[in-house]
Amino acid sequence: MIKYLKSLWALVFSNIIEFSLLASILMLSGAYAFEYIGGLFPCDLCWPQRYAHMAVIIFASFTLYFRNLNQRKWLRFKMMTLFSYAVSVGYSGYHAGVEQKWWEGPDSCTITSDTGTVSALEFFNQLQEIPFVRCDEIPWEMFGVSMAGYNFLISLLFTFMLLLSIRKNFKR
Repeated sequence: MIKYLKSLWALVFSNIIEFSLLASILMLSGAYAFEYIGGLFPCDLCWPQRYAHMAVIIFASFTLYFRNLNQRKWLRFKMMTLFSYAVSVGYSGYHAGVEQKWWEGPDSCTITSDTGTVSALEFFNQLQEIPFVRCDEIPWEMFGVSMAGYNFLISLLFTFMLLLSIRKNFKR
């Protein structure tokens, strides 16, 4: 079993950009599938996580493009891929903490109103028209881990592996 895990690690580590690109494509596709097929609309903390994966897709694609053309640009785009995954770790970790009630989320994730400018009936009618998704509720989970939690764990793994890969590149 250990031998198998070591060979799997070596395979992923030697092709980290390809696996990073694939992972972000799959996670972003999953998020959109949950939204458009499953009806789970994103909250305000979900959007920055999606943007981070969009950036990973763009930067990893450029990294693959420059791999054999220009080593300097290749390394820069690899570092930008790492940075994008680090952003995903930050946002998804923060979001998972909000879902677990470890800390409060932003005000945009809760309902607030200025009762002095609109009547209660107008406010109620406005609420009926706007889909509101709370950041502190877990709409889906598997094995006790939410989508933000899985995003955090996967992004943390790829951040760590990309960091080791870039460190190896600088040692050469």
